Amino acid sequence: MPIYEYKCAACGHIFEILNTSSNKETEVQCRKCQSNDVGKILSVGSFRRGSGGPSPVAAPTGCGKKSGFS
Repeated sequence: MPIYEYKCAACGHIFEILNTSSNKETEVQCRKCQSNDVGKILSVGSFRRGSGGPSPVAAPTGCGKKSGFS
């Protein structure tokens, strides 16, 4: 179930709406001032990688002798 984040143009309030099959909101209203002048904003995604696995190793950076570029 996606969570959409909105920002009200009238008062600047940022809020989230959980989109479920039973909650199909066609017109989104600000929860603070009830304005219809809201826009969807880009949210930072997050996810969990398996349980307790090691973090991926970063690739070598820079132009050292071992990087293949000189």
